[in-house]
Amino acid sequence: MVTVAGAGPTGTAAAKRLQEKGWDTIILEEHSQVGIPVNCTGLISASGVEELNLRKEVEETLMNKIRGAQIFSPNHEMVEVKRSETVAYVINRGNFDRVLAREATEAGAQLRLNTKLIDVRNETVFVEHKGRGEIVKTKLVVGADGVNSKTRNIMGIKTAFKDFVHAYQVVATGKFDPKYVQVFFGDYSKNFFAWIVPESEERARVGLASTSGNVRKDFSVFVSEKNISGELCDKCSSLIPIGEPLKGIVKDNMALVGDAAFQTKATSGGGILLGIEAARILADSIDNHLRNNAPLKNYEKNCSTLNNELRLHWKIRQYMNQKNEDQMDALFRKMNKAKVGEFLSQFGDMDKPSRFVGKIMTKPSMWRLFPEAVKFFRT
Repeated sequence: MVTVAGAGPTGTAAAKRLQEKGWDTIILEEHSQVGIPVNCTGLISASGVEELNLRKEVEETLMNKIRGAQIFSPNHEMVEVKRSETVAYVINRGNFDRVLAREATEAGAQLRLNTKLIDVRNETVFVEHKGRGEIVKTKLVVGADGVNSKTRNIMGIKTAFKDFVHAYQVVATGKFDPKYVQVFFGDYSKNFFAWIVPESEERARVGLASTSGNVRKDFSVFVSEKNISGELCDKCSSLIPIGEPLKGIVKDNMALVGDAAFQTKATSGGGILLGIEAARILADSIDNHLRNNAPLKNYEKNCSTLNNELRLHWKIRQYMNQKNEDQMDALFRKMNKAKVGEFLSQFGDMDKPSRFVGKIMTKPSMWRLFPEAVKFFRT
């Protein structure tokens, strides 16, 4: 038996793959329903969906198709990335979680709602189920229990305040261009950005993340400055991990995955698809461990390629956070002169920056960014 803490996309993806490989799994979900609460914008890349073969799951939960992004500096310099085909999907995140949970249970996994992980001692998991203490016997524990992971805490892994941003988001009604995501940099979003992600022409997910300590005040400043009007509803607030992917994510019979392991993009805070990719790597590593007695720690080695991408996201975040508003405006002007928008329209990838970073200096128009590239690689 493998116990999975958390019924988000990473937990259910790991459970489904383990079941398909012949290992019994039980998923512990502390809430009464999978997908509640929703603490995510639900924007995922079309390329990642294809690579992970998730088209069916997306079609069941699809709300909008995105073709590009408009990225604004603090003083309204804009870099526009656009394509003729779909580059990203806006999904109903709660429904997406429930579809993946359904697939895991159809594969044979047990799902226990209202069940909270309390402690792990060897092969005994202590849980609280509807207010009562219970135990679960298990060989291994998968910590897919999110940004505030109890499993991570049990493993003794420490995180720092600087490794998180606080996000606040609402669903707004108004008038929006459904083809474009908009991203805004400015002091109202310290060390991160604000966003408008359209669900349709009439509804959008509007939010920001910040390290200021008062994200609701920051949000009020943002919507006032951008004249975002209309009814605001369905508010959500959460932490997002933006540090480097954690090391030491395997200890004894426990392993972390997804947000719990900081397997999220520090550039955007997104982690759905890369978390699912990591969950499948973990499930394959567990299968090899149980079937062939391979070390469970091989999971960390098997994540090396994924972690290289995540560290590149983190490096980009560190580089951006070093700049004040004037420096950010100057960078955007340089990027427009270098035709960065055209470059990203051709080569950009939301999930895997290594696919385009290496091509930057192959384009003559981008050579004017060489001094910035030197600064970046020194970060």
